[in-house]
Amino acid sequence: MPLARRQFLSRGAYVVAAGTLAPAWAAAKLAPTMPMALGPFYPVEEPIAAHADLTRLPGHKQRAKGPLIELTGRVLDVEGRPVPHAEVKVWQANAAGRYHHHGDDNPAPLDPDFQYFAVETTDTEGRFRFLTVKPGAYPAGEYMRSPHIHFDVAGKYDRLITQMYFPGDSWLKQDKTLLHDLEGHVDPMPDEIFGKLTPGGSKLDPAATLCQFDVVLQDG
Repeated sequence: MPLARRQFLSRGAYVVAAGTLAPAWAAAKLAPTMPMALGPFYPVEEPIAAHADLTRLPGHKQRAKGPLIELTGRVLDVEGRPVPHAEVKVWQANAAGRYHHHGDDNPAPLDPDFQYFAVETTDTEGRFRFLTVKPGAYPAGEYMRSPHIHFDVAGKYDRLITQMYFPGDSWLKQDKTLLHDLEGHVDPMPDEIFGKLTPGGSKLDPAATLCQFDVVLQDG
């Protein structure tokens, strides 16, 4: 659950629990991020030189096609404590809706200037940051997969596979893969599956939209 959903109290506030005074933050917990399907397009080969900017490849003059997104967030445990040194892997389709995977038979073109996969380690505050493009929707049999980014997050104790979606997308309610993962929690869909978008809020590129997505692990 993103930090915006948690109600913080001042450091000096206390609540009464079992007849004793306790810090207010001790009573407030975050819900673990919802696990979702790994999907069929997990990278078979991870790029050796994968870096946090998926939009520029070494030696390429052209940048990846598509709307730029600065994807940032924190890895936390349910107590709201940061999880440092967590490994955060992301992979996704390109802006045309195509994965760089031998099993993807989507006729949409590959983007030779897009990295498709990246891995970062969180800092001491649990923060991660990538520069990417918004993935395109793509056909999955008789329905369309709404744009999403896959996450594989490994903390000190937990590993979580999940997906991040984009609010307001027109394909969300017919995406059967998403509906299966949500197990009926669809009206409304939970806020925590969505990135929080801030156009013009990027620190990495003025043309990019800031997209914030926090990951909460049960034990960290």
